[in-house]
Amino acid sequence: MNNIKSSARGHGGYGWKYGLIDLSSNMNPLGTPKELIYLIEEAVEQSHYSHYPTELGDELREALASYEGIDPSMTYVFNGATEALQMLIMHLRPRRVVIPIPNYSDYIRISRLVNTEIVLTEYWNLGSLSDLILDKITTGTVFMLSNPNSPMGYLIHRDELLSLAEEIKRQGSLVIVDESFMDFVKDNQSLIKYVDEYENIIVVKSYTKFLAIPGLRIGAVYTRINIEDLVPTWPTNSIVEYAVSRFMNHAHEFRELTVNYVYEERSRVFNALRELNINYYDSSTHYFVIKHRPSLGDDLLKFNFLIRDLSNIPPLSKGYFRVSIRSVDIDNEFLNALSKVIQIKH
Repeated sequence: MNNIKSSARGHGGYGWKYGLIDLSSNMNPLGTPKELIYLIEEAVEQSHYSHYPTELGDELREALASYEGIDPSMTYVFNGATEALQMLIMHLRPRRVVIPIPNYSDYIRISRLVNTEIVLTEYWNLGSLSDLILDKITTGTVFMLSNPNSPMGYLIHRDELLSLAEEIKRQGSLVIVDESFMDFVKDNQSLIKYVDEYENIIVVKSYTKFLAIPGLRIGAVYTRINIEDLVPTWPTNSIVEYAVSRFMNHAHEFRELTVNYVYEERSRVFNALRELNINYYDSSTHYFVIKHRPSLGDDLLKFNFLIRDLSNIPPLSKGYFRVSIRSVDIDNEFLNALSKVIQIKH
């Protein structure tokens, strides 16, 4: 196992290269829906790869807008949420970016591209977020966060974020909320339907996690601001546009299955972790963070399990790991391996 190398930027999801059971990837534990797989196969059989997709991803744009209950004119398709965030920041060129940490590590990398001032503030979902960050908001600031939080999994209530957005608007600044994991949450707190009312809120969302198709990139931005010129010509490929736009008619049923499974399986796994005396952080979604000895990741590799080392995400350090829920059988295998690992004396 000594030849296993993490991804260049520290992200998970590379276990497939080594034949590992990959709990570092935060894809949907139900896997890719069968209806979507059939549509992808259909798109290939019908040679949709032999023609261009629509120039702005219009077919997919309309399908995503319908799924989210918003007008297509406020919906913009991108090749994944990270591309969308990068394009937004490079366009907005804020004077300052304020990020509550821990958070998605690429927020810092993307902000550095425009040489902006980056203000990092620790927030662990304790106390008022407004009290913590409002004195750091000045004219031309972008406040950027994930909700549910990546990697910690906590969820901020919609009313708190809307109230905060009102205060930030008075400072002439914007809020970017990354909702890439909202479709895993039982208590949906999405702001997408509110972007028409709150002109300083921009919602970014990835659909590759929910649909479990990380090799087919799909992201979207929801905003009142006209950002059509930011969208690359052909922002998605013709296979994705054909398959996903048709599947989204069934996506609400798949979301319900996902949410119910995550809720039940997460509770079961947490009960087992408590019995093992493993320190974990409560989560609203399908992944969670555990804190243990720094060697835990290497120890689990010996049992063929890969978990996500979070030491590249400030202020986390060695010993913080993210684990994603999978099938009941795989989770049982993981818990069994974890039980054996924690008995190893160092």
